[in-house]
Amino acid sequence: MNRAASAFIAASVFWVWLLPASASACTTGQYLHNGSVMDVQTCPGGSITISYVQPRAGMVKAGARGGSLLFDGFEGPGGAITGQSRLFSARCGVVPYAVSGSRQGNTIILNGTAPIRGKGCRVVRHRQDNLVFTQLAAGPQVAPPQCPPGFVLSGGQCIRVGAGAPAPIPQPAPGAGDWYAIAGSMRTQAQAQARVNQLGGGAWYIMNTAQCPNFRNGYWIATAGPFSKGQAQSYSASAKRYGAYIKTCN
Repeated sequence: MNRAASAFIAASVFWVWLLPASASACTTGQYLHNGSVMDVQTCPGGSITISYVQPRAGMVKAGARGGSLLFDGFEGPGGAITGQSRLFSARCGVVPYAVSGSRQGNTIILNGTAPIRGKGCRVVRHRQDNLVFTQLAAGPQVAPPQCPPGFVLSGGQCIRVGAGAPAPIPQPAPGAGDWYAIAGSMRTQAQAQARVNQLGGGAWYIMNTAQCPNFRNGYWIATAGPFSKGQAQSYSASAKRYGAYIKTCN
């Protein structure tokens, strides 16, 4: 065997040995994003990915599943993050768009200009998107419930793929507009979640107001959307006892 061949074999063995070690050095944490549980994985060199663990009902309708990739990019010194996020649509599929932001303590905030698609899935306009991920407190590791074939886990419930989740009133899937029904604005995430539980879940979920430029920052809301204005009004009417109202994100 000549010297070049020996060097090639030695290099190959080195890389085979190195790759598993690098992968095992990655760290993973669970975060909450708009009612969905996410996995945030950071690896040596700064690569970072964010994937769905338990997508909320609206995202299941849009095509997200456990393991679906939402974001991939790079985290630099000081917590600065750049990369691309993805919009999910049952009608138009998945489309990526550039985002940037930073890690601030237990929160990751990303911002970008997301494309809005109309008839024929053509891009008709853009909106400013603010993505907020809040780290979940560490606790006992509990195995998630297993769903039968044809179902996916969302919000702790097994939902039939394509059938959607039960909602307070029958409405089309979210994503048809920029209007939200809001049934409570709270200072803490736990208070907002309690209101969602009172509403029965379904299309209602919690969201940090930093997600929307038109909302006042610093609050957690119990909300349903985005919808057309008429759909948002219908959801608001169903939560009238909580003083629900409607508002645009942008």
